[in-house]
Amino acid sequence: MKKFNYLTFIVIFLAAFAFILYKALHIPMTHDEYPTTCIYNNFNVWQIMMYPDDSPNNHLLNTIITKGFILLFGKEQWAVRMPNVLSFLVYAFAIFRINKTVLKKDSIYFIPAALLFIANPYLIDFFSLCRGYGISCAICTLSVSFLISGYTEFKNKHIWLAFIFSILASYANFTLLVFWGATTILGCFYFFVLFRIKQGKLLQPTLIIFISCIMYVALIAHPIFKMQSTNQFQFWNSAGFIKETLIPLIIHTFYGSKYKLFQMINTTTYLVIGVLIVNTIYIFIKYKASHFQLKSLTIPIFVSTLIILLTAGVNILQCILMRTPNLTGRTALFFYPLFIIVLVTSIGVFSKLKGRNLKIILASCISFICIFHLSTTLKRNNVREWWFDENNLNVIAYLKTQSNGQQLKLKTNWLFHPSFSFYKCTDKTPWLDLKEYDKSMDINTNAEYYYILAEDYKMLESKFEPIIKYDNNCWLLKRKDSL
Repeated sequence: MKKFNYLTFIVIFLAAFAFILYKALHIPMTHDEYPTTCIYNNFNVWQIMMYPDDSPNNHLLNTIITKGFILLFGKEQWAVRMPNVLSFLVYAFAIFRINKTVLKKDSIYFIPAALLFIANPYLIDFFSLCRGYGISCAICTLSVSFLISGYTEFKNKHIWLAFIFSILASYANFTLLVFWGATTILGCFYFFVLFRIKQGKLLQPTLIIFISCIMYVALIAHPIFKMQSTNQFQFWNSAGFIKETLIPLIIHTFYGSKYKLFQMINTTTYLVIGVLIVNTIYIFIKYKASHFQLKSLTIPIFVSTLIILLTAGVNILQCILMRTPNLTGRTALFFYPLFIIVLVTSIGVFSKLKGRNLKIILASCISFICIFHLSTTLKRNNVREWWFDENNLNVIAYLKTQSNGQQLKLKTNWLFHPSFSFYKCTDKTPWLDLKEYDKSMDINTNAEYYYILAEDYKMLESKFEPIIKYDNNCWLLKRKDSL
């Protein structure tokens, strides 16, 4: 069974990696990927770290690594997306570590648990894009894997690695600063437990953590104040953690599935909250049964449950004290692997109970649901967040056939403009005269072609005629006097 688990794990994650790589190579560059390659890449590393502008689009670790890939391979679509593609291998390694630590190597739940981590098409999307979300989720998961092994095996080195990886995860995406805060608290608590149980050092590691935190805050203070001072968080709301963070994340995880099981948003929300409550009660009972011995808190279910509760708690506290909006959508994506780790550690407790037939049924159900959800929702040709960019390469290919080597004028709806700008700034479309970025429809433009959302056509129909209507309600228009 151990050999079967390992081989199946490798096959599953290689297949997932191949799918992610395919998307990275074939999906058009999306709206928010453009700045990393065509704006921030023009600055040196220190300037990138200090934020050359006030946009939160600059995901620092991703931007810096992408700059390195551009230096090595040039401004190629595959090259700028490769940091996130490769980060999926880090994610896979972290999952393997968690499963190996929490479950037995020959556990019947080993593969179902692995499938839970990738049964989110929304998360899979971001491993194929040049953004900081895939990298941050991968490093976040790796950090928790070391927290768990550090606590369960009393390995100080693993706690330090977890702390370092939490810093890197937040540097890849500042929305994970709340995770870094939670990991710091758990790291300090570990050394307190070690001090009480084994008379380990307490003052020295606590001081190192404190000084490291001060240094890290000093490093990121300027970018954060820069964003805060210009109200760069205006796009999100503050309607509460459950409404703005948990529910939207569940909706994105279901990825628009047409099947009823994946439309039960409220039921799933209650289940998530219920799992956390049950785990908390179990941990307290375990702690009480041990006559309040701290060693009883070094189990995986304690680490996984506390890290997600602390992360959510720090996030809520931040919203109250700093009046920042709740994380939502892609900014809250890292909560998905954190919750799956909670589920896996819960399965680890459940797997110790008797009842082989029940275990087989549960493992089969988990595997079937995960595979079914992925098989019915995964999309090869677009991503959920920037669905409107799906046909941009098709538009470019068509216009190239019409250009005959001459300059061809194109105007686009503002949503498409960054994607087309990427191919322009990387010299992939030298024949294209891309008109300026404009959030309004310009009826007086001298462009020969106009690429729009179908709903924009009423403002342009007097001078333009649709020539291609794509399935996602995006239309390519041509000026009537040039037909």
